[in-house]
Amino acid sequence: MRDDPIGQNANASVDYYMLVLSWSPSFCASQREKYGNQLPSSAQYQCENNRTFGWVVHGLWPQNAKARSVADHPRFCQGDLPVLPKSIVEPYLTLSPGAKLLQGEWEKHGSCAFNSAEQYFAKEQELFNGLRLPKENLSRSELFRWMKQNNPQLKNTYLGASRNELFICYNKQWQVIDCQK
Repeated sequence: MRDDPIGQNANASVDYYMLVLSWSPSFCASQREKYGNQLPSSAQYQCENNRTFGWVVHGLWPQNAKARSVADHPRFCQGDLPVLPKSIVEPYLTLSPGAKLLQGEWEKHGSCAFNSAEQYFAKEQELFNGLRLPKENLSRSELFRWMKQNNPQLKNTYLGASRNELFICYNKQWQVIDCQK
């Protein structure tokens, strides 16, 4: 939280959730373009040592239906939290490749809706495992078409996207809903 320019919003209600998936090859390419061989520590696990990830979980974000900006959503509800033990982080590194990413997403988003990091990461894993994902990079329209053809639960749903990320939204009962436009 101390490095986040937007800061905390512990008072916003959680009305729905957004699962944010990232296409790792595009993320790593953008990091290399920006930083060259001096990748920031937050990108090293994901982008170095010939690791090849496809779709990964950026995070599971509690959302407020009335929000008009990022600052209006629940954020850092419990403030800065202690560093998570390796035993909690390691099982999820293939899902969200980076200890700093997992720590940051738990602090910024997960702590607003879950009682523990384990519950938060387990829900991310469950939602991710419930999806079929393409193995190649697709244009936005191709991606949406592919996702709806291969995931019946998404058939009539509005998905969101931004750059190299895909958004899938869920109500509080974990049923797929339209993401806000």
